Amino acid sequence: RTVYLSVDPFLRCRFNASTGVDYTQPYALGEPIASAGIGEVLQVGDAVRGLAPGDLVVEPFDSFPWQSVAVLEAAKVQRVPPLLALLLPPSALLGACGQTGLTAWCGLETVGGGRPNGSDVVAVSGAAGAVGSLVGQLCKRRGAAVVGVCGSEAKVDFLQELGFDRALNRHSADLRADLRAALLSVPQADRALGTSRSPQPADITLYWDNVGGAVSDLVIQCMAPRSELLLCGQISTYDAEGDYPPPLPAESAAVVERRRIRRERYTVVKYKHRFAPALAELCALVAAEELRAEETVYDGLDAAPAAFIDMMGGGNTGKAVVRCSELPPPVARAAALRAWLPPALRGRLARSFVTPEALGVG
Repeated sequence: RTVYLSVDPFLRCRFNASTGVDYTQPYALGEPIASAGIGEVLQVGDAVRGLAPGDLVVEPFDSFPWQSVAVLEAAKVQRVPPLLALLLPPSALLGACGQTGLTAWCGLETVGGGRPNGSDVVAVSGAAGAVGSLVGQLCKRRGAAVVGVCGSEAKVDFLQELGFDRALNRHSADLRADLRAALLSVPQADRALGTSRSPQPADITLYWDNVGGAVSDLVIQCMAPRSELLLCGQISTYDAEGDYPPPLPAESAAVVERRRIRRERYTVVKYKHRFAPALAELCALVAAEELRAEETVYDGLDAAPAAFIDMMGGGNTGKAVVRCSELPPPVARAAALRAWLPPALRGRLARSFVTPEALGVG
């Protein structure tokens, strides 16, 4: 029985004849759309071990059909311990404590050299989305200055609540001037004085790109020599024909070459060996409310197509999920008690009991 479905930008690629990647396949005509999802077990086959009716399970990637009741391969799901709901919302297993959180965590781990750190200025596009909002928070935890670009004034306010140093609306009348002003105001700018002793804008040393297009062209102009650009997504181009990722315009490509910027396409599935410890840490941070796992929740299976369209247009804040039915009673009771546990205690309990083995990723 479907409880939650995940709505993610990469699903757009599955509507094409070719996804352009080897880790997920195109949707088949006449078959249900599928994504990550959470469900309650109603029945198990005779050969299945470790699962029983009433269990909550998560399919963490792309194989949970968009239907009210579904048949899933037991090997593709992981049992969710009922008491986990005492520590964090089960839907977080589709977001900050699932593939979304892993994308942010593992991507930052690939930067290397102990970075980002207090000397870095990080820019994030799509910063109020599922991945971007987590990337910004994790960079702040490491001491970096973070500038986020988002799609509305409400999202600007949201990013400021998360602790971003500066948040910019990409629909601004002069985004270039806004970005320059933001880079003048971060602490790192104070160490970048020109010959006139007037402050100079700080250079961006790491750019996490979820969007591509004109926003990225502008950010690239402000990047430091030998800086890094993690190409996580290009949502502005997903409806366009042509290669993925799309080639940069000539001016941006020249800047990347001249400044020796490392522009690397990033996919989280290459880092499965890091999933177990990363998930355990992410669960602890979310349980302790040290990492905010924002969600936009759409109610009812019938709302799933509209949720997907809304997400592709930037209508969500944080992770987009579709709530299809209620949690199993034991899990719902545990979830109801969560508010009575202080966040610090939840965090300590998560570090003790939410192990990679408990999450089924050991």
